[in-house]
Amino acid sequence: MQDGAQGKRLVAWLNMLPEVRAVLALEFGGKPIGAQNLTEWRQGGYRDWLAGQEAREVAQQLGEEAVADDAEGRRPLTETLARWVAARYAVATRRVAEAEGDEGWRLLREMCGDVVDLRRGDHSAQRLDLERERVAVGRNDAEMKWKRKIIIGLEALVTYAGKHPEAQAALDELARLTRHPFDPRESNPIKPNQTESNL
Repeated sequence: MQDGAQGKRLVAWLNMLPEVRAVLALEFGGKPIGAQNLTEWRQGGYRDWLAGQEAREVAQQLGEEAVADDAEGRRPLTETLARWVAARYAVATRRVAEAEGDEGWRLLREMCGDVVDLRRGDHSAQRLDLERERVAVGRNDAEMKWKRKIIIGLEALVTYAGKHPEAQAALDELARLTRHPFDPRESNPIKPNQTESNL
């Protein structure tokens, strides 16, 4: 059916299959599958089966993305699951669109509450992202304020040391003692009357 096979040929082929005949004998008194059965299947169960297949493909793709994203630390599993649920609902909208009258409205009402919950989850995730950004900006701001204070303090110290030789000698000794052994500037030693901040 998926490959476009004709109904009569499908019915004949199905009725020849041993496993189909066994089910027909057990469940339907041996009555063979007819064209009407195939029509009913095409209009109901087959559409559901296709929707399920499509949802499974989407789920598999999302699962693969989730594994890749998790390996790269980008997306939590709950977000992947929410995307999978949204994909299922996207597939289910076909049934709503094809349903007529009261049945279509009933299906739509059933979906609305779940879609609202999905959107609420999206909004919560967006709020969380915004809060993380706000915290990161605040942390960066605080670090910049402390750096400015440290720089101002060091500049005041260097100015004072420049006017007092004993303070300059102590500052030079401190700079010598606190230099990191892997500092790339090691090849440029501190000259007399010069501190780290002058380099």
